[in-house]
Amino acid sequence: MGEAAGVSPNQSYEFYEQFAERVNKAGLMPYYAVEQEMDLRVHGIKPNEAIDSSSLVILQRLGYDYYIKVNVGNTSSGTGYTSVSASEQRELQTGYGTKAEDKTKASVVFELYSTSKKQLIYTLAATTTMEGVTLPSKETENGYRGSKSINLSTTPITVKKAFNKGVEKLLQACQ
Repeated sequence: MGEAAGVSPNQSYEFYEQFAERVNKAGLMPYYAVEQEMDLRVHGIKPNEAIDSSSLVILQRLGYDYYIKVNVGNTSSGTGYTSVSASEQRELQTGYGTKAEDKTKASVVFELYSTSKKQLIYTLAATTTMEGVTLPSKETENGYRGSKSINLSTTPITVKKAFNKGVEKLLQACQ
């Protein structure tokens, strides 16, 4: 597994550890490109660069069957707390005004390369959206009720959930 793009090196390593644990249970032996960097560079492979067919040939000669590339992207953090009055709720429902985005989202893309076929063989995008909890307030105006929303999710938590969901789907698809 290459270093995950779009996250810190520490979070990338945490992803590798989670990935390795699940892949080991499936009977495969994973390696982390960052840990193998010196050996890979000696053979002409730069782990953080785009993978190409010549790199896949070298990886096959070194005994690797697959190379997985992980990219984290499309992250957005929702507001932690919002309050909508009854009059604002009326405006929203009649098409005037917009509500603050209260969803936290993250997408993780997995690209699986086969060294024997020397090409990309599988792509998976896992997206997670975490929404806040909205509770109606006691305030009413002309039949409309206000609300209060709270979203305790963070972008790193959402990225982690998307990664875990993606690993599960990847293992299911490749069995």
